[in-house]
Amino acid sequence: MKLSKENLINIAVHNIDLPHSSIFDLPEKVIQFGTGSLLRGLPDDFIHRANQAGLFNGRILVVKSTTQGDSSAFNTQDALYTLCVQGYSNAKIVDRQQVNASISRVLSAQQSWSEILETATNPQMEILLSNTTEAGLVEDQGDIGDNPPASFAAKVTAYLYTRFRHFNGDRTKGLIIIPTELVPDNAQVLKKIILKIAERQNLNPEFVSWIKEANHFCNSLVDRIVPGSISSSKFPYEDLLAIMAEPYCLWAIETDSETVKKQLSFAAIDPAVKLVSNIEQYKEIKLRLLNATHTLCCGIALLSSVEYVKDFFQVPAFDRYIRHILFNEIGPILQHCVHIDKVDWEEFASAVIDRFKNPFLAHRWHAIALQYTTKMKMRVFPLLAPWYSFQGKPPVGLAIGVAAYLLVIREAASGRLVFQDDLQPKLCQYIDGLKSTHALLSDKDIWELSLADYPEFSNLVQELVEFIEVNSIGQAIEKYLKINAY
Repeated sequence: MKLSKENLINIAVHNIDLPHSSIFDLPEKVIQFGTGSLLRGLPDDFIHRANQAGLFNGRILVVKSTTQGDSSAFNTQDALYTLCVQGYSNAKIVDRQQVNASISRVLSAQQSWSEILETATNPQMEILLSNTTEAGLVEDQGDIGDNPPASFAAKVTAYLYTRFRHFNGDRTKGLIIIPTELVPDNAQVLKKIILKIAERQNLNPEFVSWIKEANHFCNSLVDRIVPGSISSSKFPYEDLLAIMAEPYCLWAIETDSETVKKQLSFAAIDPAVKLVSNIEQYKEIKLRLLNATHTLCCGIALLSSVEYVKDFFQVPAFDRYIRHILFNEIGPILQHCVHIDKVDWEEFASAVIDRFKNPFLAHRWHAIALQYTTKMKMRVFPLLAPWYSFQGKPPVGLAIGVAAYLLVIREAASGRLVFQDDLQPKLCQYIDGLKSTHALLSDKDIWELSLADYPEFSNLVQELVEFIEVNSIGQAIEKYLKINAY
């Protein structure tokens, strides 16, 4: 039996949440560019649950822009799919399934562009969502009159221009535009590109004013691990679109508009949807407590042949290490220097531990090592200055992570570990025995600043490197966290 609207009546399984029949009669209120797992596992999840609760009452038209992949499953399954939420939440196992009915239909930009443009005339259309990866937020020289326009931004421009003309520039018919691409100020980036396209193509000046004044471009940040498609063998039906997601989720949307907040009524379904005037706090929390912690732990895991993230906690020293850097170093930095409330960063830090321990995710440390040096540069080293501003001594947890990184880089240079790191050639001059730790950390061509300017930091890192070479990374953690307790 295939998952479909017709077969829902036959799926009488108590542990699978099924959509209410009334959802299928709801109007299309959202146009979404992208069929990927992240969108289906995060914003589409919120919208579905809000529809179930009678809070939003609108469905999603999905545009498939790429030529890769087959969208036939969406047609045969009436765009239904199963979302499995699996992992830890508040240290308790979560394992639940729901059939998501947020999507009304999927149209291909290559085959149905005129039909997609026709939906721009729908007065009930209110929201535009996207996740086209970072490569989608670029300008090209395509024409909005092409069938279809080449770039994502040109497609959006064509869609908005169609809507502008149909409603004669009605200021009440603009859209709320929420990109979810992992690009700083993603909505403002998209807006600038659209305005450039309008200027390049000499579009109506009134259209330019309408873009600026009638539409709301909302920067957003999404955070949820959605690995992708999963087997439907555990279900009493076949589902070619089934996906898995971790319990943790965050969608921070930047807006001061009460009108926008009213239209984004799905936000009421979950406190994980944040409608706030500034999302910088959430970006900083994610970058430091999640991403920097991943990076700091990566070298430790690789040196110890720990393959999966979920297994990191099986080693008591590593469990102690991650809790130390979260609660004794990174968290206090956010509190003292970024002025993030302790309750907020502690809540996120606890969630990080739950996410790392997720037994349903096969997340390899080797994959996290991709562009290791750049990640250290962007995620970890910016923590040094604020730390010294209120502590004045080396952060031992960060130093351990940096020492592990240096030893991993040496392993990579020798060929014993293989991963892509575009900055590795610049590191080679320092790799031999790592006796030049001070010189390496002083190299501004690599780091854009001298990390050796921080008192005793490079000395501590070198001391740790030498200790780990003779002993082990686990012994280093046990010894140095004990003697450098805060």
